[in-house]
Amino acid sequence: MRQFFRILCILLPVALFVMVLFKVRDFFDEGAALSGVGVMLGALVVLAVWEGLMFRFWLLPAWGRIISERVYGGSYTPDQDPLVALAARIREGHERELLPQLEQLVREDSRRARSWAELASVYTDEFHDNAAALKALLDGAEHVSGKEDRALFLCRAALMCEQRLHDRSHARELYEKAASKYPRTAYGRRAAEALSRL
Repeated sequence: MRQFFRILCILLPVALFVMVLFKVRDFFDEGAALSGVGVMLGALVVLAVWEGLMFRFWLLPAWGRIISERVYGGSYTPDQDPLVALAARIREGHERELLPQLEQLVREDSRRARSWAELASVYTDEFHDNAAALKALLDGAEHVSGKEDRALFLCRAALMCEQRLHDRSHARELYEKAASKYPRTAYGRRAAEALSRL
């Protein structure tokens, strides 16, 4: 029922816009072309804003969850992933004593980007340990398999140095490394852009 409601919210404005177009045709038939164009542009703006909000708050988050599960999580769901389940347990109970176990799982699957991202997230979000999170990001940049992921971790590490650790020189060094080693990746280009503002 909830999915049906969302689909209805996305498709109903399109149907209304089509009805407005029929009304615009009447304006043109009556010789009021300027009024017709104004009504059409107004309806188009309303449609664009409405659909943009629907995509931003409903469709994109859902697509992001599906893609992250497939790309970083494999063919199983997060509940079946021991590493994600352990990270969730640490977050729920604030159990610092489970961190070595999480680190062990990460190192056992060190080529997987999701592993390092979870570890860094637990350190920053749960224990506010920015130094440990930075180390996890830098280790991830050394171990993950894809160039895009390596550049991503370098950029995240640089951003952490810049915003949380207030170490602009280290941030610049990491941005330079991402930009020079992975210039053809999206995050390599983003690192090059970040250098211009440091």
